[in-house]
Amino acid sequence: MMETFLTTQLHVLAGLGYAPNEQGLALYNTHLSQLLAKSDPSTQEKLRESGRDTWREVLCTAFAMDIEEVKANELSIVEARNVMHKVSQRMQEPDILEYVAQRCASTTTAGSSTTPEEMAFKHSVVQDVLVNKVYLGPTSPGSSTTLVSECGFGEGERGYVLLQCAMAEHQADPLCAQYIGAAMMRLLQSAGMDMQSMSANSSS
Repeated sequence: MMETFLTTQLHVLAGLGYAPNEQGLALYNTHLSQLLAKSDPSTQEKLRESGRDTWREVLCTAFAMDIEEVKANELSIVEARNVMHKVSQRMQEPDILEYVAQRCASTTTAGSSTTPEEMAFKHSVVQDVLVNKVYLGPTSPGSSTTLVSECGFGEGERGYVLLQCAMAEHQADPLCAQYIGAAMMRLLQSAGMDMQSMSANSSS
């Protein structure tokens, strides 16, 4: 889910003149932060609510969630930043990156470009690892605690969706975007995916 979001974001940013890579994303977030700092409170609130409502609608529709349950699990900006920091740290742990690299290595042929089939497989690996290893997998060997439950959202898919809904309100926060953007770049690099090429291919 987040991998799809980031790829789409890079594609859109390229059309706005930003480089479709980590540096372009960081520059965009810097410019957005500067713009928000100069904007009046009403504009800032509209941007925050727009991002939140769009993401909530997507998740509630896809997973048949009750919007009232979603509202009951809202996070403050400080809580959201702490959660996203935990998520980004987990995404970049050596065991996660190595697992992704090993699963994707079998599809990589030395000296040749990545085929659409190989790219699709790598996408599926990253998505699977994000959900089942990062969010819903044990946070340490032998532990039954998952990242979702550690953050206070319960267990399983429902807890995962509640966490995503709660984070939707803070997607425009530059620090949250920086955390997840940098971590996703590392994960995709481990999968052997070139984000710049991916964005170029999606625009063709």
